[in-house]
Amino acid sequence: MKYIRTVLFSALFVLFGAASALAAGAFGLELGADVNQYPHGSQPISERWQLKMYEVTPPSPDSRFDTYAVDTFQGRIIRIMASSPDDASVNGEATLGVLESLKDELAKKYGEPSLNIEDIEDAGDDLRGYLADEGGLEVLEWNFSGSDDNKDRPGAVYVFLAGAETDAGAQTTYCTLYLESEEYPAVSDQAAQMEQNADSGQAADPQDSEPESDDSAGQVESD
Repeated sequence: MKYIRTVLFSALFVLFGAASALAAGAFGLELGADVNQYPHGSQPISERWQLKMYEVTPPSPDSRFDTYAVDTFQGRIIRIMASSPDDASVNGEATLGVLESLKDELAKKYGEPSLNIEDIEDAGDDLRGYLADEGGLEVLEWNFSGSDDNKDRPGAVYVFLAGAETDAGAQTTYCTLYLESEEYPAVSDQAAQMEQNADSGQAADPQDSEPESDDSAGQVESD
């Protein structure tokens, strides 16, 4: 799964088509909503503590993407993800086309990003090989956690380029978009801690069953 390969990075938001997406959601999916409101896989494709990832069928799909998933905590959506189709071209032309269209739309919506990699110089003409070797690259970021003007915004927005290998063994590239809630980093950190405790044989502290509610919890951290 594409999302399993990119769990070290947090969420992304996309404005799609001619219509505006929800301020705190995308593709008709809404952060904070019960995942059962939307068609989704019967079993999670990834599970860490109470953080479960499901593939979903969004109400308003975007032609630039062919795979959608959400991370849930206690049944609520706290991260929305979408990936573009695999691009087998060496220079990643289709993947970069998706990136450029997103960059323009997101900049109009949110202003200048805090991270904006204009040119992947090290890739040269072989973006496919570069991403396969590097494991991927975050290229755009907007972070709204702690902002006074965050009422109708997600906690953070990210764009990530990655390489993959098809079942036939061919190398490809794709672009993944994420949108995360402000609570996602705290939940993700808590899941990592619970897994670490389990691996080391430590008993779980009952107080660790819920992530702390703290104003600083929205600081960007990836799983």
